[in-house]
Amino acid sequence: MFDTFSLVHVAAYIGAGLAVGISSIGAGIGEGYIAGNTNIAMMKQPKSIDILLRTMLIAQAITETGAIFSLVIAMLLLFGGMINPDGSWQLVASLFGAGLAIGAGTLGAAFGNGYTGGEACKGIGRQPRESKLLTANMLIGQALAQTSSIFALVIAMLLLYSTPTGDSIVKTLAYIGAAFSIGFGTFGPGFGIGIVAGKTVDGISRFPKQSSILVRTMFVGAAVSESTSIYALVIAFLLLFVA
Repeated sequence: MFDTFSLVHVAAYIGAGLAVGISSIGAGIGEGYIAGNTNIAMMKQPKSIDILLRTMLIAQAITETGAIFSLVIAMLLLFGGMINPDGSWQLVASLFGAGLAIGAGTLGAAFGNGYTGGEACKGIGRQPRESKLLTANMLIGQALAQTSSIFALVIAMLLLYSTPTGDSIVKTLAYIGAAFSIGFGTFGPGFGIGIVAGKTVDGISRFPKQSSILVRTMFVGAAVSESTSIYALVIAFLLLFVA
């Protein structure tokens, strides 16, 4: 039979694995999409290899951000003193929930950032003279998409450091519910904003004179898409501190 202290170990280890394992899916696919489109663009514009390489590395670095967030949470779970002899069911839930929240919560943003970066590199291959404009709007779009993973990071940190310990079944399930809320509630917005931003840079590469209209529409679309991740954040806060 497992005692509660043993289950705290299990929760921390599984949480660390979920954090890095899930987030790596989005980061790996997103970065691969960027690199693939960069290669295609290089074949079309061999004189713009330096610009394309620089844009690719910037886009991949931003796409990697969510995985870095997850790595930090995983390291805290393993070596941050989260496991203690006074473990409780609420601590078990908070450790497991922190890993789930950051792992799943960064997945959509990674997909979105990868798509945006790939479309920007593809656009530079089509219009190398507009590389600065395309890169600038790529960064804006990726920053908007990354908001969801920042929400997930906030909830993960709160689960680690701001949740009281005890054996209340209600609180235990509330912590798990908060992790599910932010983890799955941010997938659609993160990916959706990435699609908006990717199509925006694609449109700018085709119709650079219409960039102001396209960017304005991107902001409106991203704001509407982001609203559902804010709902998820609010519910996660309520589950953590009110339930």
